[in-house]
Amino acid sequence: MKKVFSMIAIAILTLISITGCIKNDPVLVEGRQVEFDATSWNSNAAGLTYPIMGRIPGYGRVANTTDSTLRRYPQTVRIRVNLIGAQLTSPETIGYEVTTTSPITSIAMPATIAGQTPSAAGATLVVSNAVAGTHYTTLSGTVTFPINSSFAFLDIPILNTGASAGEGRYIGLKLNNNGSLKPAVNYSELGLVIDQR
Repeated sequence: MKKVFSMIAIAILTLISITGCIKNDPVLVEGRQVEFDATSWNSNAAGLTYPIMGRIPGYGRVANTTDSTLRRYPQTVRIRVNLIGAQLTSPETIGYEVTTTSPITSIAMPATIAGQTPSAAGATLVVSNAVAGTHYTTLSGTVTFPINSSFAFLDIPILNTGASAGEGRYIGLKLNNNGSLKPAVNYSELGLVIDQR
């Protein structure tokens, strides 16, 4: 009797496995798209479709506690932009716009890492809008991808306008169609908050 049940079970499992196969279609990328590297690696902010970061994003990984906090001190923050698709045989561009209207009113800003000076403890900051020419240098609105590369960089020079206790300034970036390349719909926005303490 046990043999009969075993044979029936094997027959049923064989039928299920034969009829349960699904042909996988190959994934094809048609054309080229562009994404913010940090957006594809980090979680979206609550209620938004993109991340808002208080740390300077690394490349090809999630932001972590060893990344420097984005502070008001003179520095250039480099945001990597990824090309999805075949590499280019001539330089091409992607457009972007800067939005400074903050979708959040506060952010839990992490403490600075060991060795980052001046140091600051973690705190919840009130977030307001950054101003071009005051909190960061006015940006060009385009990023150029070089020949034979899958990466380009958007540089944001941060300016020091002095301390503002308990305050952060928001810079939003959004890739657009003002260039020869098109943005990837789900990874085309990124928010940054500058710690003004």
